[in-house]
Amino acid sequence: MNQTLLSLKQELKKILTLIEDKNDVLYFDYPMHLNVGDLLIYAGTEQFFKDYGINIRLRRSLQAFEINEVRRYVNKNTTILCHGGGNFGDLYPLIQKLREDLVINFPENRIIVLPQTAHFSSQEALEKSAAVFSKHKNCYLFARDTATEKLMRAFSANVQLCPDMAHQLYGTLPFRTEEQQKSAENPQNILYFLRKDIEASHIEKAVQSRLSAAAVVKDWGDILLPKDMRFEKFCSKLGKLANILNMGFMKDLLNHIWYKYSLNVIERSRKEFSKYDLVVTSRLHGHIFSCLLGIPNRVCDNSYGKNSGYYNQWTKNVDYAEKYE
Repeated sequence: MNQTLLSLKQELKKILTLIEDKNDVLYFDYPMHLNVGDLLIYAGTEQFFKDYGINIRLRRSLQAFEINEVRRYVNKNTTILCHGGGNFGDLYPLIQKLREDLVINFPENRIIVLPQTAHFSSQEALEKSAAVFSKHKNCYLFARDTATEKLMRAFSANVQLCPDMAHQLYGTLPFRTEEQQKSAENPQNILYFLRKDIEASHIEKAVQSRLSAAAVVKDWGDILLPKDMRFEKFCSKLGKLANILNMGFMKDLLNHIWYKYSLNVIERSRKEFSKYDLVVTSRLHGHIFSCLLGIPNRVCDNSYGKNSGYYNQWTKNVDYAEKYE
């Protein structure tokens, strides 16, 4: 076992100590979209529930979230979990509003925001959201890096550093041996796995400017298929319809279907990553996924320092990973 990755997985256990009743837990904002990094967090979170015998009484994605339905499930000792990731802030306002709605409506329940990276492009938006969170005295926020930890101090007195939930998958995925990892010393096949979404920046352009025309450059969207997009759209519409019609059983069925589909997408992504001797990536989960698979990798930053912050905090001691210079 890789001791660094094993220790990161064990770090997640600190979340368990805050769950008041393992048989009375609700989980919100699981990702019903096709960012595979978020699906890895999702799979790691579900693995966490399985490994520690946590009974989730209600799971809802953003599309199927309805606060009146949630009220029917919340008891005195119910612990409310919010999905982790990199969407705490104003880049994804609908998801931030979901968390704020929970904080406002359930002031007596323990609310745990699973490991996040936070970023606000507007100081006004930061202060407005912090004012909502800071009124809740039983809200626990987990930060994936020290910059996020510092920012979150305005939101809660209960802030802790914690690695990404995807680390719970360590040991459940095929892992390259040290001998296989040596292929990175003279890599024949290199995957440049670079962002193409709203968090992309000059960094991706700078990396690509150094590459030959034959270099393999991909993002999650290049692994996905048209049928994936159609299925995502179908599930999203079904979740919204189930909300309108108040069909809880349909939402529950949708949870099950989407989770199975997510695992299939992750496995397809694993097979793609496994074709290469080395991964160079500006995707945080391109880096984390490579680490979990034992694939040598070099991580470059994203537009607001998320990747370097994570690497410096958690993965710099993984001997086959390094920062891209």
